[in-house]
Amino acid sequence: MRTFPKELSKFREIVNERGERLRKLPFEELKRLNESPIEHLMVKSRPATIGIIVQPLPGGGVRVVVQGFMKAKLFGQNVALDGFYKYSDETVAPMPSEEFYQFH
Repeated sequence: MRTFPKELSKFREIVNERGERLRKLPFEELKRLNESPIEHLMVKSRPATIGIIVQPLPGGGVRVVVQGFMKAKLFGQNVALDGFYKYSDETVAPMPSEEFYQFH
């Protein structure tokens, strides 16, 4: 059985927490986040970044993706993602899993 490093688990928690906070924001405020700066942080001893992507939808809603990258122990980087749709009537819908692949 493979286990994940503590840093990766903690990093995923951070990304998911950012997504939960964003789900609570009003629709109009979310629309303005498309120019938000990238957050730089350290998870244990590893450098990481978290960005927020806000894309308009044809029906007037937005797709919001929290995209995190953390330096891997040996090679490359680990990715953590969270995402959802939000509409002008303040309803929230989950983002289908297959859509996350375009944000790796």
